Amino acid sequence: MSSMPQPSSNFPNIAEHSRLSGSASTKPRLIVIDDNVRSIGGHYYELANLLMSGAQRWGYQPVLAAHETFQTSSAACLQHRLLPTFRTRRMVRWSLGVDGDSRLPRDIQGRIVGGSILDRAKQAIRDRMEIPSKRPQRMLAQWSDDFCRLMKRIEPTSSDVILVNTGDDFVMLALANALSRLKLASMRIDVIFHFALVDQLSVSHSNSPTLQSIHRQMRTALESLKPHQVALHATTPSLAEQWRKVELRLPVTAIPYPTRQRTIHQSDSSKQPIKAVLAGLPRAEKGREAIHDFLSEIHEPHLRSQRYQLSMQMPAAKWQGLIPLPLHQAYSQSLAGDQNGPLEIMTANLTTDDYHRWLDTADLGLFLYEPERYVARCSGVLLEMLSRGVPVIVPDRCWLAEQVRRAGGHRSIGFIYQNRAEIPDLMQQFTKNRAAMSGRAIAYADKVRAEHSGTNTLRVMGLDNATREFKAA
Repeated sequence: MSSMPQPSSNFPNIAEHSRLSGSASTKPRLIVIDDNVRSIGGHYYELANLLMSGAQRWGYQPVLAAHETFQTSSAACLQHRLLPTFRTRRMVRWSLGVDGDSRLPRDIQGRIVGGSILDRAKQAIRDRMEIPSKRPQRMLAQWSDDFCRLMKRIEPTSSDVILVNTGDDFVMLALANALSRLKLASMRIDVIFHFALVDQLSVSHSNSPTLQSIHRQMRTALESLKPHQVALHATTPSLAEQWRKVELRLPVTAIPYPTRQRTIHQSDSSKQPIKAVLAGLPRAEKGREAIHDFLSEIHEPHLRSQRYQLSMQMPAAKWQGLIPLPLHQAYSQSLAGDQNGPLEIMTANLTTDDYHRWLDTADLGLFLYEPERYVARCSGVLLEMLSRGVPVIVPDRCWLAEQVRRAGGHRSIGFIYQNRAEIPDLMQQFTKNRAAMSGRAIAYADKVRAEHSGTNTLRVMGLDNATREFKAA
């Protein structure tokens, strides 16, 4: 959402170190770890910020350890302590799950274990195809080194809690590697999992080589994390169920993904054009390959007729492959500042506040997502729409459809499609039933905001009292 700051590898100075150390703190600390957070903006930062705000209400002193490129000068408005720490990011690239490139389990040094000689040779070739800084053993070692330096500086105590904001099976190895090198008092460590392990609707541990590999890798990590007390969480019930099938002998709690609290403004249901928002930069799992055809299909019935304006984010360098020829002029007009054309295009990165102000203008939320990638994966954008009372159009057979069904199902607060070819007709149906559907969505938004607050998320995690003693499962 936001632009990238310039690199900075500064750690706290000695005076700051004394304020951060456990001996100087009167409150237990929630130490949020996320190497993906590089600036004020993006879903990784938003999640960390909402959880830290909730933690403060429950009596914790929040601390955020982010990527080293997060400039402290750009974070003057932060209410929580920031420590630019990690030199590497996106550890999930070496996950055994859907979003990773590993096929065999590893030990806590990142070395390949298991599989046949041929399998290990293939994985080794895959590892070496990356540039040296992105190879799994190098990434794991750097992450572990940075974590160790962080712990030595802030001197955590047994009353503090470490929260891995964006967890996966590979970062668990790095965490285990680091903590095996440190002599720390037993602490509570919470890990939040976001990414699917498998993309099938139904899979068991016994028939899935992927889950068997994850089981072996995770058991290695968890054994190395002793005597620390680990609590595992997943952002959807489906993902929690996938993790349970890994059989880790630890409970995996499904938690509500927090979203920012917004004031709902009743929109004029007679206003046209209707603004349909396609939020988020185009990515493969978000239907990037479908955007061109989708725009072609809605051009005549909805855009050219001025019934709708489509608002979307799009990288400036790739727009010609995404925008069909009849809409090239509308694209250029939007970039020139014309706010009344059929397209509203944002090519620049948005700050978190600008992103949320943009979503506030939505009349309808459109989701071209690939359902198999969202079988067990949460969409923060969907929750942001629902918390505003914005009706939505979502694919079936995934987590997004489950959320619409919880609110009443197809045609309640939105539509559930089986094929993207249905969307133009569903947009026409929304035009006719807009007032009733928007009213239901606004009424349901109160429930979404209450359930998906940072405060409630921490309550579900069991972190709703900073003085509560954690009981290991």
